[in-house]
Amino acid sequence: MDKFSKAAVACDHGLCSEIGRDIMIQGGNAVDATIASLFCLGVTNPHNSGLGGGFIMTLYNRTTKTCTVIDARETAPQASSRDMYKDENASQVGHFAVATPGELHGYWAAYQKFGSGRVTWADLIKPSIELARNGVPVSENLAKVLDFKENKAKIPLKNMPSMSEWFNQSTGHVYKFGDIIKRKSLAKTLEKLANNRNPVQLFYEGDMADIIVEDMQRNGGIITKKDLHDYRPKLHDAPLISTEFAGSYVMCGPPPPSSFAVMQSIATVIAKKFCDSDGKCSASQDDPKFHHWSIEAQKFAYLRRTELGDVDFVPEAKILAHNLTTNEYLEYLFGRIPSHSMSQSYYNDTHYAQNEDHGTVHVSALDPEGNGVSATSTINRWFGAVVETAQLGIVWNCEMDDFSSPNRSNGFGLPPSPQNYILPNKRPMSSMSPTIVYNQNSGDVKMVIGAAGGSKIIAAVAKVIVRVLTMNETIKQAIDAPNLFNQFVPNTTVYEEHTPKELTEDLVKMFGQDVRNFTSDDDRGIVQAIYRSDDGFLYANGDFRRASNVHPGGF
Repeated sequence: MDKFSKAAVACDHGLCSEIGRDIMIQGGNAVDATIASLFCLGVTNPHNSGLGGGFIMTLYNRTTKTCTVIDARETAPQASSRDMYKDENASQVGHFAVATPGELHGYWAAYQKFGSGRVTWADLIKPSIELARNGVPVSENLAKVLDFKENKAKIPLKNMPSMSEWFNQSTGHVYKFGDIIKRKSLAKTLEKLANNRNPVQLFYEGDMADIIVEDMQRNGGIITKKDLHDYRPKLHDAPLISTEFAGSYVMCGPPPPSSFAVMQSIATVIAKKFCDSDGKCSASQDDPKFHHWSIEAQKFAYLRRTELGDVDFVPEAKILAHNLTTNEYLEYLFGRIPSHSMSQSYYNDTHYAQNEDHGTVHVSALDPEGNGVSATSTINRWFGAVVETAQLGIVWNCEMDDFSSPNRSNGFGLPPSPQNYILPNKRPMSSMSPTIVYNQNSGDVKMVIGAAGGSKIIAAVAKVIVRVLTMNETIKQAIDAPNLFNQFVPNTTVYEEHTPKELTEDLVKMFGQDVRNFTSDDDRGIVQAIYRSDDGFLYANGDFRRASNVHPGGF
């Protein structure tokens, strides 16, 4: 945890936090800093994010005291259809799994509409060009992923010819921890984007679009020039607002396909149980009853998530997401939390499965003017679809795997969620929950928070919000605290290795919870957060679970 007086950035790699900080030192705002950090993460954390993916961003303007959301999530190509995937490999690996990317279009929209105007577009990209050209050390996290992809993946990396740059030519194997990896093709791509007056035109309509489409069509993908040309990020001027959490705090975040609505329901029902009207909780974070309530709130939240989908295609999802933030629903949920774990029929008789998302990176930024940005970016699984347009150095997403398919039940025999079926131009559901908490009286940002880690994002973000804002923990204590996750299906709570044994035993004996510890392959909720303390200082922390030189930057 680091302490700053004016501004801070926290993200999944320390170099990228520092780049965001430097942009604000040059006069840029939180939006500028976030874009610069995201460009950087595409270089340092290429297995999680990059130009081949998409993001969702929540912005808070301190002057107007309003939140805005930019949804630059990937979309299903126009040739896609509900029944296009007959087996899971087809939606996970290869060009056929790639959805239309939104990352660059979203960056440009954010810069044009909300940037400070005090730094140039090129300023945001130049540091990442240098990193890609000169090389960056392979982090422990990236090395682990590369090793998995080479030696343990169902389709080994050596069988994906477009991914040859991830092999060290001097050894014939993937790069190892500490090796320097240079990405010269990506550096050239970034340089062209930095120096172009209209980078969106270049990428989505111009020469780069031609290269992308030719690569897709030659290798069995379905993205066309029209898909790229027609892509647009969505701007939400009236995102979801939750005023029911605790005290004078207001939470704001994106509508579906984000999972902000279900995340805030977890945090709020816990606060309603254990906190007074001023938002101060009496429960100890070591109290097994506190964790039982958290687990039960998660069950209801993840169940509701299966009823959500892209609001442009599932109108009822917009209504449901709003309802999840209301006092009426939260009081209903409060009354439904059982004193003992129940069979699944207690929570709902109709169960759907929603595909698990994976990967991602997150950036939290707060600038000297008090503006906040929370942005989560992804290419879905590790290295996305495990294909790359080598000429551009872009690794492509496998976001089509985040949709549900009618002919594919999940591993527990549950039918897929109809709200998340594939339709042309539709965005798949996501666990991304980029959140900003502010004080409705003063207008000051209290917390900027979000996480990586697939479906574990939701509960991990809720945990930190509750423990910092109502239980007087530091941002580091709350992030470091053991995660306990229950996604309703299966009705099993998984816990981290550093969870006290007494707690897990009490959850079983006192509350009938079924628990098991994490396996090495489980996604973790990896939180990046900034907290404005009552002393006026900013406390920023990167999650130790991300082994990639994580530390915040600020001044």
